[in-house]
Amino acid sequence: MTAKKWTLTALSALVLTACGGGDSSSDSGGNNGSSGGSSDGSAPQITLNTVTSNWCGIEKPKAGVDVFVHNSTGDIIAEYVTDSSGGLTADWPSNAKHLTLTANNQSYYNDLPTLTVISHVDVEAGDQGITYFWDDNDQAGCDCKYVDFPVQSLIADAPDSRLYLGGSSYELTAFSSSPTVEWCDGAGTMDVQLIAADGQSSLGGSIDLTNKTEYPLSLNDFTHEGVAVDYVNPYDARILYALSFDGWRNYSQDDLVFVYPTLTNKSYVWPARYGQEYIGNATADSYSSARHLVTAEGETSPIMLWDPANGYSDAVYALFNEISTGKAPYQYDFTGISNVAMTHMTLSGDIDNGDAEWTIWGGASGSMPDLKLPTALDAKFDSLYSARLQIGVRGYGSEKPLSEWRKLLVERSAMAGNEISVLDYETNYMRLSFDLEQ
Repeated sequence: MTAKKWTLTALSALVLTACGGGDSSSDSGGNNGSSGGSSDGSAPQITLNTVTSNWCGIEKPKAGVDVFVHNSTGDIIAEYVTDSSGGLTADWPSNAKHLTLTANNQSYYNDLPTLTVISHVDVEAGDQGITYFWDDNDQAGCDCKYVDFPVQSLIADAPDSRLYLGGSSYELTAFSSSPTVEWCDGAGTMDVQLIAADGQSSLGGSIDLTNKTEYPLSLNDFTHEGVAVDYVNPYDARILYALSFDGWRNYSQDDLVFVYPTLTNKSYVWPARYGQEYIGNATADSYSSARHLVTAEGETSPIMLWDPANGYSDAVYALFNEISTGKAPYQYDFTGISNVAMTHMTLSGDIDNGDAEWTIWGGASGSMPDLKLPTALDAKFDSLYSARLQIGVRGYGSEKPLSEWRKLLVERSAMAGNEISVLDYETNYMRLSFDLEQ
């Protein structure tokens, strides 16, 4: 199913008023369907790596990822496969324009795999960074077990407080039972937090659960004072998170949230908002969020959640009307919303042997080609049921060309502490999601 075909399916579901029609013809421009891996270096090249993350976050190379190179009209002009180390160095033909990677992911809640296709438009030769996949059925090196946490001592010393074990929270009252949590030694230490009963202060810590199936908690485990984030949650935000990608997080809608500068320098505040918008005659689920780095003093730059009604819904509607002409490439423009860096369109749904997802990434404005996939892969998306279309925009607080954003993404993927790259000082994200009728 080409990009045009699945977006036209969306248009049919959305019952837009624009007239459809026409079809796009394409010229492959040479070297159609070639395959290979290494290059002799006589032509511009791309390099990339593919990595899979297992149940507890341990990463390893992902071999056998199919890589397709497209020309400007979306035809496949070269095919490659990542090697045993998950790497690829390959020629980038002179008429190459777009790039697609595809492989299976495996989620713990689904016995069958997720066919995942990731496309990037307007790609330039050079390093493409790391593409991540996942396999939650792989528990190699995780050493997972269930750990009991007796809390009687905490209840006596800090009654009515809130306990966080990793990302799970528990109210500590006289009637509270001791929680049991699954934990993997391969994930490292567990972050714990204790929010005071009045919500005005907190303590945090990090505990080692290696070879333990029981860990009686006491106040001695909470060795770092929390700093309240100096930020007021937007009135229409459903929830506000304070978090670190090292593991810990706490959240609230109305009360304070806390960071732990003496535990980590990767502290963020993250408000999120949910709602609905009307696009044509269809109802779309909307989501917007922002993530800003928090200083050791709990301060952050002013956060304004993007509003779908502020030009975004109109831009989506305009894109759909552009696609309804059937004449690729399809022009789009989301620059009027704010400092948008990248956009994506994602089609997902069920197939006979699992589910499938295809995401196309592009810049804040430009054109979406009619991307082609191999016949067998195309057939998978042609047979989707319970399909859903998602259109999202992402920004990083300033304006740059798409090529510059991609270079920064590549740099971040190579950083040991990549959560504090310049891309993560402040980010915004917004999407609209549509259920497609069959």
